[in-house]
Amino acid sequence: MTTLVLIGLGLLALVLLAIGAYAFRRYYVARTDRTYMTHNEDGFKRALHGRGVLWDYEEAIVKGPEAPKLEYVAFDPATGQRRAGQLIDSRTGSINLRPQYCVPLPFAATTADGHRLIVEARVQFSINRDLLKYVYQLDDFSLALETRIHSAFRAEIGRRQDEVLRGSLHDVENAVIAHLRKAEADGDEVGEAGLALGVNFHTASFTYAEAEDHFAALASGMIPAPTVAGATAETTHAAAATTAQAHGAVRTVSRAQGVLSLRPQQLDQLADAFKGREPASTAALLAMLEMQTRQNIAEALASSGQLVVVTSQELGLTGASAQRDAVERGAGGARPV
Repeated sequence: MTTLVLIGLGLLALVLLAIGAYAFRRYYVARTDRTYMTHNEDGFKRALHGRGVLWDYEEAIVKGPEAPKLEYVAFDPATGQRRAGQLIDSRTGSINLRPQYCVPLPFAATTADGHRLIVEARVQFSINRDLLKYVYQLDDFSLALETRIHSAFRAEIGRRQDEVLRGSLHDVENAVIAHLRKAEADGDEVGEAGLALGVNFHTASFTYAEAEDHFAALASGMIPAPTVAGATAETTHAAAATTAQAHGAVRTVSRAQGVLSLRPQQLDQLADAFKGREPASTAALLAMLEMQTRQNIAEALASSGQLVVVTSQELGLTGASAQRDAVERGAGGARPV
């Protein structure tokens, strides 16, 4: 009898030890700033809260090669360049719930009156623990997030003319956040038309430049070509191709430019510059345009590489203030009679 009791106690100790070892291996701690998601043979199971043990042997934390690729384009203050940020630790499966800034590569947008802009945006977001099932389903989280951000900014910028856009940056930023939150709300339930990303959107900000100015600065080396450190080869090749296209566009525009080659968008900017100005300011702008026209004429003639003789009448300089000033300088300040 004593032997049976001892055997029973030994077996009980082994069982308890096995249970303790199983509980130790399957114990988790999900905090407010990080969590885990689990899956089984059927796919996504749940997002973990608090402390506990995964008693179901078929349920496992998503990690390793099976974990989704949760990357986003972040900004590195140390280098001033973009880098690939990670939201999941593939070794442990820990998912970062802290707010992050997504800083996509510059992208194009067009205003309501046809001005093509290059936009640099920053959007603060965080992973939504309650919607991790959508994060689990995404094949490329980074692409989906950037596409959603691009779409929101393009939609809001496209509703405004360029002169309105300059004075309503804060309104655009608020509208973009509302747009992004609505897209999440429209896809966070089964049967809805959209698909949520499983993200909370907090704030948005952006700057922009005319596309031609941006590409010219790239071609001249005034600003470096944007890249993403640590990105995949496909992303790097795409960024290089975009930069090459920008440089080619600048060269093409430069060759095509001639005397008074103003695009409709440039004419619209001139109209905005004249709007509501005093007569003296208008006269100064007209004088600058006149000087720019003369420079264009001179450059066009010089680019031919041949000797070209023209009269002042053909250049439109007869009776102009520039001619009178030149005469005065040549005569030592005495006015011609």
